[in-house]
Amino acid sequence: MYGVRLLRQRPVQLAALGVVALVVLFFRALQFALLTGEIQWGYDFSAYWSAAARLLGGLSPYQANQLSGLYGPQAQFLYLYPPPLAAAVAPLALLFPADYRAAAWAWTSIGVVVLVAAVLALWRSERIGDRFPILAGRGRWLLVAAALAFPPVVGELVLGNVHLVLLGLLTVAWLGIRRGDARGEWIAGAAVGVAAVVKVFPGVLVLWFLLTRRYRAAAGAIVGAAALALVTLPITGIEPWLQYPTVLANLGVPLDTRDTLAPTVWLAPVLGFTPARVLVTIAGLTVLASSAIGSRGGDATSTARSFAIAITVSVLIAPALYHHYLALLVLPLLLGLSGGVRVPWLAAAYLLMWGGEQTALGDTSWVVNRGFPTAGAIVLLGALLAAIARPTSRRELDRAQPPFALEGVPQ
Repeated sequence: MYGVRLLRQRPVQLAALGVVALVVLFFRALQFALLTGEIQWGYDFSAYWSAAARLLGGLSPYQANQLSGLYGPQAQFLYLYPPPLAAAVAPLALLFPADYRAAAWAWTSIGVVVLVAAVLALWRSERIGDRFPILAGRGRWLLVAAALAFPPVVGELVLGNVHLVLLGLLTVAWLGIRRGDARGEWIAGAAVGVAAVVKVFPGVLVLWFLLTRRYRAAAGAIVGAAALALVTLPITGIEPWLQYPTVLANLGVPLDTRDTLAPTVWLAPVLGFTPARVLVTIAGLTVLASSAIGSRGGDATSTARSFAIAITVSVLIAPALYHHYLALLVLPLLLGLSGGVRVPWLAAAYLLMWGGEQTALGDTSWVVNRGFPTAGAIVLLGALLAAIARPTSRRELDRAQPPFALEGVPQ
């Protein structure tokens, strides 16, 4: 009985969870170290590095086959994004002109810094330590550990995609919304605008701005996107921008769907790719619109849930969705944690999204590789929707008071 009583004490709980976190992080660090010697290391980053190198050489960031006809989206060194990202990576291409794998270390380091900064900023702004005493003070590092142990984050760090950069930008966007003033809206909009130029799908959040009547944020998104395009124009030039619509139009469906989590791809064998994409997009935007309209004039908690729903929807309606893309869902998970979403459901979503390749399972490996992570993202969306459908408790309202209250909410 003494041992049970001891486990109820916060220092003991913190020490026990700390040991678990260290064991898991050691395993993740070992995984990471092993993967840096494999082809996966910097695989996605190679596209940004090679596009930047071509720009520096006076060439288009896009390859000839992308401009000449239909092409598949799954190939190393294949750049699929608007031109500014390639321009932003140009300094790394200059520093490491011979080997993208060396440049990938700098890119991954940036990702780690952004992730840790985002988690700590959200811990503070959402007062997560007040809601969960175990996470107060030094307990905040448990959240950082949970983020670093999240397999999509590990995959993102290894492959070197842009989703941790997007996580940072969308965290800035939320912190701007959280300010509850005009300047905050402009900051939020600019961050989303930059994110949408880096990778198109965050542009869906402009719809959320409009539906929640944050018109300054919507305008800020246009300003942010235009500013990034103009700042990088001396490096990119005009021609890549003229080519980009062709690059998008020629983009084919994923040929290898073994690692694809997109609901569109799940439904495509039954409905066909285009009908499935239309159905998923309409369903997702309907959910986003409903939650956005329902949160108008609400407190900070309901707004956080709605913003988390918008981010989750933007990820799920993308026609190409892979396991490491789910690293972006660290933000909705934390907003759900602070917003009164049931912790068991958040834990279930988090653990389901661990997923990963399990070749030992043979023909049934898709269950873990694709099924569990897709289910985890959908469970997260469902948990956020369930929370937004129920009334906000007095306790949750108390935690939305200044200096963390939204403009226009009665105090």
